Amino acid sequence: MKCMITMGLLWAALACFTLGFSTSALAAEVVPDQEGPALGGDGADTQRILAIFEAISQVPRCSKDEKRIAAWLIQWAEERGLPVKTDAFNNVIVFVPATEGYADAPVVALQAHMDMVCQKTADSDHDFTIDPIRLVRDGEWLRATDTTLGADDGIGMAIALFLAEEPGLKRPALELLFTTDEEVDMSGAEGLAEDALSAERFINIDSETEGFVTLGAAGGVKMEITLPLAFAPLPSGQLTYSLRINGLLGGHSGVEIHKNRANANVLIAHALGEAVPFRLISFAGGSADNAITPTSELIFALDPGHEDALKARIAAFEQEIRREYPEETGLVVTLQPVSAGADTALSEADTAQVIELVLAIPQGVVEWSETFSGLPETSNNIGILLTTDAALELTIFHRSFSPEKLENLAKAIERTAADAGAATSRRSQFPTWPPNPDSVLYKKALAAYERAFSTPLRTEVLHAGLECGFIAEKYPHMEIISIGPTLEYVHTPRERLNVPSVERVALFLRELLGDLGESGAW
Repeated sequence: MKCMITMGLLWAALACFTLGFSTSALAAEVVPDQEGPALGGDGADTQRILAIFEAISQVPRCSKDEKRIAAWLIQWAEERGLPVKTDAFNNVIVFVPATEGYADAPVVALQAHMDMVCQKTADSDHDFTIDPIRLVRDGEWLRATDTTLGADDGIGMAIALFLAEEPGLKRPALELLFTTDEEVDMSGAEGLAEDALSAERFINIDSETEGFVTLGAAGGVKMEITLPLAFAPLPSGQLTYSLRINGLLGGHSGVEIHKNRANANVLIAHALGEAVPFRLISFAGGSADNAITPTSELIFALDPGHEDALKARIAAFEQEIRREYPEETGLVVTLQPVSAGADTALSEADTAQVIELVLAIPQGVVEWSETFSGLPETSNNIGILLTTDAALELTIFHRSFSPEKLENLAKAIERTAADAGAATSRRSQFPTWPPNPDSVLYKKALAAYERAFSTPLRTEVLHAGLECGFIAEKYPHMEIISIGPTLEYVHTPRERLNVPSVERVALFLRELLGDLGESGAW
């Protein structure tokens, strides 16, 4: 449900905030083999921003490998005579003086993360450590050649740099903050010193739908669970089978956890947990802790006398799942014998313990928000499951808008794991970003957008996490919003950027920065 937000109905409208993004499909005339951004027909702002983005795309910048892009940013600032500093986390802050008449206005921070998710197609020979991202223009969309585009969040960087040197733009002093490792653990934002910024207002340029302003986000905990396993030789005469589930929609465990999408790890546990006695040989599914697992496989051994019961159970299970998850139209359930059987497996009792542990950990929405309609309050996702020759390893990700509920869920899962004989460790944690609809920044953003486009700026609160949580924690009095141009299929080689939305974001920020420099906005 989408809600139009007006200044006179802020709190009433907060109950109608949307979850996630709603992007209308734009017809795109494909321009084959058009390398680099085709700038013809774009506005002047778009041309300059895309030129900066193309320059950024020449610099390798996978997460945890940001030294080169940090050096590029430092050089960019020094060439323009702008003060710049960095820290032990390779965060970069560029200081941009106010334009004439705006020197007394509160400083505004513009922030984007410099790292990108590095994914490529199976047949691509791209080397992310040395190769530039090759840009391709398809009508109104910009994409890359067989790799992620890196507009998440390279386009946010480009917009910030563009605004810093745009001639004639009336604005307060700016602090351009470029953080590291957002895609992995947000360690750049987490490590930022509490006195690094003097800004009173903070605009994150990492949202993914133009026309929306993000005003809050959930906190999260990533946890690892390790259950020791003891494999033993298989008795003779056992049959070996593989149960594989794939073709699921998957999706982001924050933005799409509410959409009744199946988790393949959990489905397999449900399928076999009510079947027949069996002995686990291997179990693996998922590659990202923040993704709903689309594919999983369990290989197991069983007595020949249980074969017919197994097949009947899996056939019935598939029908049950199709009824429970009607949108999972791509679901494929495959049960087939494995010709090259393994030599070792868990005992039936230890196998049952593995299945029970997986099923005991909550998957999906744990509690719905009472404040925001249609928004999860608390959730959990079993992102990665893997058996080694010595242990079952689970990586899970739980989120909540309530720090207390987040901690309660984490402790409950830790108790569940301990009862099963498993160890737990909290790999990383990021704080909640509480919404502040009374802030001057938010109210000015609503007014500036409507003036620029004669349409309301829509507001959302995300169940996903943003670096804004760390900023809100370090700077409790900072006014914060998040905006950005429209992106689709982020974190995949299909990632693409809607080019017209870039011009709209630039125009919006021109209006907003001008308003924030006026004496009435102080």
